[in-house]
Amino acid sequence: MYDTLRFRICTLHYPPGMRLSETAVAEEFACSRTPLRRVLAWLEREELIASRQGVGTFVTAIEPASLAQSFVVRTALERAVVEIDPVRDLAAVAARFQRLSERCAKLQAEPDMIGFAQIDMEAFDAFAETTTNTALQASAKSYYGRTTRHQLHRLAKDKAWLAAACDTLCAHVSNIHSAVQVANLEAAAHYQIAYTRMLAP
Repeated sequence: MYDTLRFRICTLHYPPGMRLSETAVAEEFACSRTPLRRVLAWLEREELIASRQGVGTFVTAIEPASLAQSFVVRTALERAVVEIDPVRDLAAVAARFQRLSERCAKLQAEPDMIGFAQIDMEAFDAFAETTTNTALQASAKSYYGRTTRHQLHRLAKDKAWLAAACDTLCAHVSNIHSAVQVANLEAAAHYQIAYTRMLAP
C-alpha cells in the first residue's frame, strides 16, 4: 500500500492539492483503517501528504523554498548509501539494472511521462538498496519522493524536453549498470549524484 501510494503521488497521478479519501483507499486495498493510517502517517513524515483536522488528508504542494535544501540532503544521502553498510554481492542489483536498461529501449522509442517516472523511481530504489542499512534506504527514498515531483511538473509542460529527459535517464541507468557490474559503488554514486544535481532547481 505504501509503495503504491508513494508511486501515485510521486508520478503526479495524485496531483498536489488532491484530497485522499481514507474510505476509498481502505476499500481499494481491502484493509482496516489502522494499517492505512500507519501508511498515511509515514507519507506525512515524508511530506508527501498533510492531514488537516476536520478537513481531510491532502497531497502536499511542492514548496520552492524547501526544494533546494531537499536536493542537498538527497545528494548527501546518495553519497552515504555507498559508504554505510554496502551490499557485498551486487549480482541481484546488476540484474535489476539490466532489466531497467532493456525497458529503456522502449521508453526512448516512445517517450512517455509515466514510463519515465516508473523507470526513474525503480532505478533510484535499486541504487538506494545497494546499502543494507534499512534506515538509510528509507531516508534516501524519502528525499527522492520530496524532490522527484519537481522534475515531473516540468516534464508535463514540455514534450520535447520529455524526450531528452528519457534519453538522459536511460544513459544514467546504463552508467550505473556498468558500475555495478564491476562492483564499483563509488562510480555508481558519482553517476547518481551527477544525475540528481542536473535535476535540482
